Amino acid sequence: MNTDQPAFTDLLDHAPGGHETGIASLALGAGAFLALGTLPALPYFVLLALPLGIAAVACGVRALRRGAAAPSGRIASVTGIALGSLGVLGWAALMVLWYLVDQAVSH
Repeated sequence: MNTDQPAFTDLLDHAPGGHETGIASLALGAGAFLALGTLPALPYFVLLALPLGIAAVACGVRALRRGAAAPSGRIASVTGIALGSLGVLGWAALMVLWYLVDQAVSH
């Protein structure tokens, strides 16, 4: 396996030094959190909350480990991690709720 290939979250950092801004983490985390809000209108869109949330957490942690240059970059990374975590937890809660409703209806 070639380790020189960029990861998916690396491709989101378009600007030079983009990993230092935390904006990619913030955008992914906001996407994960907003995907949960589409439940009434687009129920299957909620499934995007899991991969977006995981990518947001991974990207935010990577930005913090590399050393986000400005305090705003650290804030954006931490906010992205928090929103991504909420997206993952919300997705998990919806899956548990779906399972419980399915069990209640089947009995």
